[in-house]
Amino acid sequence: MLKVLSSGAAGLDAQMLKLDATANNLANLNTPGYKKSRVTFFDLISQEIENSGARPARGGENPVARNSVDVAEVSRVFKQGDIVKTHQPLDLTILGEGYFKVVLDGGEERYTRDGSFSLDREGNLVTSSGYRLEGVKVLPGADKVTVTSKGAVKCATVNGVRDAGQITLYKFEVEKRLQPEGGNVFSAGTAGEIFSGAPGSQGYGIIKQHSLEISNVNLMQEMINMIEIQHSVGFFSRILRSTDEMWGMANNMRK
Repeated sequence: MLKVLSSGAAGLDAQMLKLDATANNLANLNTPGYKKSRVTFFDLISQEIENSGARPARGGENPVARNSVDVAEVSRVFKQGDIVKTHQPLDLTILGEGYFKVVLDGGEERYTRDGSFSLDREGNLVTSSGYRLEGVKVLPGADKVTVTSKGAVKCATVNGVRDAGQITLYKFEVEKRLQPEGGNVFSAGTAGEIFSGAPGSQGYGIIKQHSLEISNVNLMQEMINMIEIQHSVGFFSRILRSTDEMWGMANNMRK
């Protein structure tokens, strides 16, 4: 009886984790560059018993497995999202592979696909969380910023067009091991070796100004996931309720 309760509870916990991931995906539906989370499961064999009434398996053994489910992995789907035009000069999209590197106030380095930048008082391009884009510094008084497909940043001033930096893109040995850190950025975590290159060079995407990569969350798929979770939660809840009722009946029979 305890094993049945354990199986039902394990299944319910797994569905709650999937619900959290789905809710987070829906909450970030309009977050530029957001990469959706995906929960995968595996069968958890909680008990094997001899079934003497069934035909013996090869070798004379015939174990019957009572299965539940457990979470195999919570991972990110790094497929590129759709591209939308914004006509904002500091909105940048990476068409292809690579990440922007941004620097936190404490000097820590993070990586993101979110190219919705703005200009701070010091001339830095910053994310909505205030993280500075590496390698770019716009001169004071500049009234126009242009970014080429190869990441060269230029600004127009009263003295003419001046260089304002060069965007470098980064890739990772094992991309799926990037560690989400909040604020729509990742740390390198256990992603292995970090590679850098100029936009447009071999293996790296190009930069497109006046546009954004939107979230790769599919609204219809996430709503389907919610329906599936609802049915699964109901199923595992019935297992727990039925087991509890049977346990109560067994205890009453002893009295």
